[in-house]
Amino acid sequence: MSDIHAVPPTATTVPVIDMAPLLENGDVADLVAEIRMACEQVGFFYVKNHGIPAATITAVIDASQRFFEQPPETRMKTVKNEFHRGYLPIGTTQFPGRSPDLKDSFDIGVDLPLDDPDVISSLPLHGPNQWPDLTDFRKPAEDYFSAVHGFGMRLLEALALSLQLAPDFFVRHYEKPTILMRLMHYPPQDQASDEGSIGATAHTDFGLATVLYQDPSGGLELQLPDGNWISAPFIADTLVVNLGQLMCRWTNDVYRAALHRVVNRRSQDRFSIPFFFNPDHHAPVECIASCQSPERPPRYPPVRAGEYISQLVQKNQDYQPTGATDRRG
Repeated sequence: MSDIHAVPPTATTVPVIDMAPLLENGDVADLVAEIRMACEQVGFFYVKNHGIPAATITAVIDASQRFFEQPPETRMKTVKNEFHRGYLPIGTTQFPGRSPDLKDSFDIGVDLPLDDPDVISSLPLHGPNQWPDLTDFRKPAEDYFSAVHGFGMRLLEALALSLQLAPDFFVRHYEKPTILMRLMHYPPQDQASDEGSIGATAHTDFGLATVLYQDPSGGLELQLPDGNWISAPFIADTLVVNLGQLMCRWTNDVYRAALHRVVNRRSQDRFSIPFFFNPDHHAPVECIASCQSPERPPRYPPVRAGEYISQLVQKNQDYQPTGATDRRG
């Protein structure tokens, strides 16, 4: 990333879509058309009137900030375990051949008991959450998780409708999803010890879609089809939605998963919460009939969602920082 210290990308318009018609069960024709255009052209869009209370967002961000303000040795008491729950120290995320990311995080998933059959069988990304010994942390995190989960299920309906599919086309693959919510902390860029490190290396997400809250610090940047990088700045009262690789496979690249990165160019810490809206482990992902033709045959072989995602998670977390005792994903 030789350009990380260059002038920041120019801010430009990423679509802002009003979700009220969907959540209020109104006429969604215009909303669905806007989503389709955004997914085809950008792969990113903002959502407003998403129904998640501001107090719920404020509480979880406060909890996140207090967690990352703790000494490193305290954070390490909940280091990521075999269920992929808990704390990931700075340097844990590293794409092969790239410098480690300048960020640390705390992962929360669907909370499953140890006697759940999928946990017993060691199915990747299935298990109980672990929680730090920190006052007013668990409840705000669980409240936000529940709220975004609820919104995401409605978003799945809109995405299906945008592809002229039945509203439950994606929803039916979310009986026991491998959803992952990540509380993210990005130190300022000048704290990087590796010259090539930035907050998040340019990448595409692995799953179907990601719902992101970002604080006002800025730093999220995405690449347009023409190769230019643009900013996706903080917009009050909105969340960011971006598509992942599974959606590309389902739609035969009709919908885009845009390369994006994070560079915290400011002097203060940056906080965000990506909510990776991944389907059931066994969900079959193969080209939608309406997205293929003799002139556009399927570009990807069928895969199982969880197998695909868990393999990619392992690939970009194979760097072992000192003190991280369990790297299984």
